Amino acid sequence: MNCDGSLAANPATLLIARGLESGIMETMVQHPDVSDDPRPSSVPVESAPPYLPHLRQPEILAMGLQPVTIDWLDACHNIAAWRDYKSAQFQRLGDDIYRVLPEAMPACSELAALIATHTGEIVDSDLNGASVDTLWRASLSVPEDLVIMLPGSEGYYIAAASLCSPSHWRLREKIGRPIARVHDPIPNIHNALSPQIERFFDRLQHLRPVQRFNWSLQEDAHYFAWPSDEKVPFDADTPLFYRVERQTLRRLPESGAIAFTIRVFLTPLSALLEIPGAMLALLAAVDETPPALAAYKNFPRFQLTLGKYRTMAHSTQ
Repeated sequence: MNCDGSLAANPATLLIARGLESGIMETMVQHPDVSDDPRPSSVPVESAPPYLPHLRQPEILAMGLQPVTIDWLDACHNIAAWRDYKSAQFQRLGDDIYRVLPEAMPACSELAALIATHTGEIVDSDLNGASVDTLWRASLSVPEDLVIMLPGSEGYYIAAASLCSPSHWRLREKIGRPIARVHDPIPNIHNALSPQIERFFDRLQHLRPVQRFNWSLQEDAHYFAWPSDEKVPFDADTPLFYRVERQTLRRLPESGAIAFTIRVFLTPLSALLEIPGAMLALLAAVDETPPALAAYKNFPRFQLTLGKYRTMAHSTQ
């Protein structure tokens, strides 16, 4: 990665346009095997949670859409740390965290221009002038992960993404796939939400961006989280973290694509003890989650360590 944020012309990190047998072209990156490498952790966690979505919406499976009434993207006071983090992720993982299908190029340019307006930067907003790294360059100026979705024969599909902080999904498994297939691993989502999601995508208007939140628990302070089949419970002394995603969705008026942004916030779970009712509400939400969905969210692995938080919550709240 060059100091100006451009992709370095180095065989280990060079973006290569490679035609696939299907005729689809996507950005591909050569990179070494990194299965045993430590994950970069250059972004500090929050001292207090900026959002507490489990108080408003304790259910795991819910649309929870709200109009964006203040800022489309959250303010960020440590963008240099996020840029370093994303650059390190690209050096490690290449096309596992950044891919662009050719039909998404105009939308990438349009989203990059919107982000430049938001951050005060100046870019060429010509929809036909995008390059394969346009979305990547834009992603380095904000902490959010950026996803482009386009309409297809089976509904909207992921056509491009810069995904440095995934919450238990792999870009290489989801690129080019319709949203219904992206959501397949989530128990009961098709019965509960899939029809609503498709209708919402069809009706989304460019002047009315919306936001929604996800919340979960995790055992470390890493923003990067790939899916795992591990089932062994964590021991009682494991410190837990409260993970929140603030997601926004907006229509891009010129390309017609949907821009999906994901900002991840991590806070030590103990910080919720300082907020009246927050810890007890979270524990109740965990306890009331249906078994299949609880297993998907890894809640059974946290039961031993949640015991100490239960004790502290009942003694302080």
